[in-house]
Order: sequence, then C-alpha cells, then structure tokens
Amino acid sequence: MTPDYQNYRAVVENAKDLPKLSSVITRLLEMIKSPTTSAADVGQLISQDVALASLTLKLVNSPFYGFSQKIYSITHAIVIMGFSRVKNLALAGSVLRSFKPTHTEGFDYYGFWEHSMATAITADVLAQAIDSDYSDEAFISGLLHDQGKLIFVRYFPDEFAKVRKLIDRQQITMREAEHQVLGFDHSHIGGWLAEKWNFPEHLCLGIRMHHAPLLARQHRQLIWLVHAADVFSRALCIGDGGDPFIPEMPQYIWNQLRLTPERVGNVFENALSGMARAGDFLELVRAG
Repeated sequence: MTPDYQNYRAVVENAKDLPKLSSVITRLLEMIKSPTTSAADVGQLISQDVALASLTLKLVNSPFYGFSQKIYSITHAIVIMGFSRVKNLALAGSVLRSFKPTHTEGFDYYGFWEHSMATAITADVLAQAIDSDYSDEAFISGLLHDQGKLIFVRYFPDEFAKVRKLIDRQQITMREAEHQVLGFDHSHIGGWLAEKWNFPEHLCLGIRMHHAPLLARQHRQLIWLVHAADVFSRALCIGDGGDPFIPEMPQYIWNQLRLTPERVGNVFENALSGMARAGDFLELVRAG
C-alpha cells in the first residue's frame, strides 16, 4: 500500500456527510450478532421504521419474487422468505435510499446500479445453482460489491479523473488504473465503508475481496460467488462496471463453483430473466 493509504481511509471514515443507514438497520446489524435473536424480533424492529418497512414490502411484493398473493407484513414476509432474505432486503433498501445520485463526468450512476443489480442477481442464481450455504447472502453481497466506487467518485474526484484518463489512454481496467493512481482500488474503499457501517464480517469480506478471490481465507465461497457474478454480469454487458473489459476468471474458481458450460448458460438465462423483473429495485435508484 502507498503511504497515503491511511490518509485516504481517514478522509472516508471522518467525512461528516458520509451516507447513513436507517437507525433501524444499524440496530438490526447489532441484533443479528446475538444467537437468541428471533424472526419476530427482526420483524418488530424493521416495522418500527414505517418508511423502511413499506419499502421492504414493496420489494418483497415486486415481480422479481413473483409471489401469487400479496404479503402485507414484515412478519408474514419472514415466514414466506426466511429471516435472512428479509433482513437483506431491508438492508438493500436502506443502502439504495442512502446514496444520492452522483453527477460526475465519466461516471454513469444509473449504469453503476444496473451493473450492481446484475451482479446481485447473478450471484443469487449462482448460489442456488450450486446449493451454496451462502444462498441467502449472495444477493446483498453482489449488490454492494462495488459501493466503494460511489465513495471514490464523491470524495476523490481528481483521482477519479486521472483513473478515467488512464482507462482510455492505456486500455486497462478501472481496478488497474486505480492501483496506478492510488496504490489500491475501490474494493478497499468499499471495505472501509462496510466496516464503518458495522456490516457482518462475511459482507465486509465479500466487498473487500471480490477482486482478490484467491487470497480469501474466510467466507471463501461467498467471495468466489461475488467475483464470478461480477465477471458474468460484465460478460452480459449489463450496466456500467467502470470499463468495457471482461476480467479473466481464475480456473480454480471455475472448478470450485463447478461451472460447466451448461450451468453457465442457465445462469446467464436466469440472470437476464431476473433483470427483466428488477424494475422496483432500479426505481429506487431513479427516485434517489
């Protein structure tokens, strides 16, 4: 790391206008650390923030999930979908609501969230395809994997402008350009924010390690899923990942996730189908 690494981190962590999550989410992230927390506890807590509960139910009842009957309460949603899925939907809604549109030359805010949503859906599809233990966590990890880019653009616009020039001039990935300019990349910045927000360890690592999956020592399969989903969403040309290139995925991860050509084809098909039903999620971005 460069000598400025800690200086950059301090800027982010001490920023007065850093995006803030709902206080309910902050309490929820503390609550779930306790093994005695029940689904009823979670439902009651989320329901205390009427706007967040309404938003969560809107996402639950969206065409993305396709339930035949409308779900009217958080408690009912937990019964139908499970504690972890509803908790992650509330977290997703709170994060999407916290970030305001960024109007920076060279950065496509809506395209960024399209790519993030595509990665979330692809990670979810992949997790289900291999019957992963992280099936409930893959979606939210994919959705937030690139959140560091939003902080990078907002707090370091001069460095971002240099990165954009390098991408165009040298035809390299955004991550490679960031390393030339900063000595590290947006995954580190996203990790700082995740820690600042007291995200669970697996989510912090999914964000922090998604570009270095072979270095993962904990929650490895989740990190592999997010990495693969990021690559696949780029291959599907959905949204804006920051550059037009498709990174090469290590053969080790192909093997570990049992990614046969047939399985990848099914994943692509289901991811595209999921994006077609994800309008309510993306509407949150437009409304921001």
